[in-house]
Amino acid sequence: MKQGRGPGGVRRARRRAPVPARLALAAPIALALLAPLGCRREQAAASRGAASSAAAAASPPAAPRPPSPRLTDPRWRLAAGEDPLECARLAEAEGASGLLAALDDGGDIALTALRALPYADDADLALGPLAERARAASGPLLPPLLEALLGIAGRPPRPREPLDPDGARGAAAVLVELSARRDLPADQRALAISAARALAERGLVDPLRIPADLDPGGSVAGAAGGPASPRP
Repeated sequence: MKQGRGPGGVRRARRRAPVPARLALAAPIALALLAPLGCRREQAAASRGAASSAAAAASPPAAPRPPSPRLTDPRWRLAAGEDPLECARLAEAEGASGLLAALDDGGDIALTALRALPYADDADLALGPLAERARAASGPLLPPLLEALLGIAGRPPRPREPLDPDGARGAAAVLVELSARRDLPADQRALAISAARALAERGLVDPLRIPADLDPGGSVAGAAGGPASPRP
């Protein structure tokens, strides 16, 4: 005759139950306890995402840059025709700082500013900033910058103290660097070489550092007897 199981027998049966069976009994309980925590985390993440989306939607879009007032300025419009006299008038009115600021307008305004800069009385102040722009420029942006640098560097010396000797020395170093770049077209290197040699005449750079491989005579730098002119 089989003995019935009382409460003590049930407890003994549970103690005798194998480990997998006990884990199977515990898993639903753990899941039931963890489910609310997971739900709360998902709700918090959803709330943060909604708040971020709402903040982004509330942020006003970036306003488009207004057209430059220089586009309608009579002085700039006249100088855009490349008349040297009008370029000189614009340079006198704006000075080097005003023309440098206009470079950020880009397009025709920037090209007009570059043509006018050599005519500015304080154009030497632009040597350093123009050289840094030339170092970072590529493609069609580089030749106008090099032409402006050559125009400023090749001006007759003024009977006064240098306006920015450190900037001029830095520009000379950048021009030597650009003149040695074999990845640049020969005509652009020639502009850099000519500008560097013009600054070498002022004692701002050693002429022997300037490449001479574009010279008709070969690879010797044109230091003796003055700087040699590169081939166009």
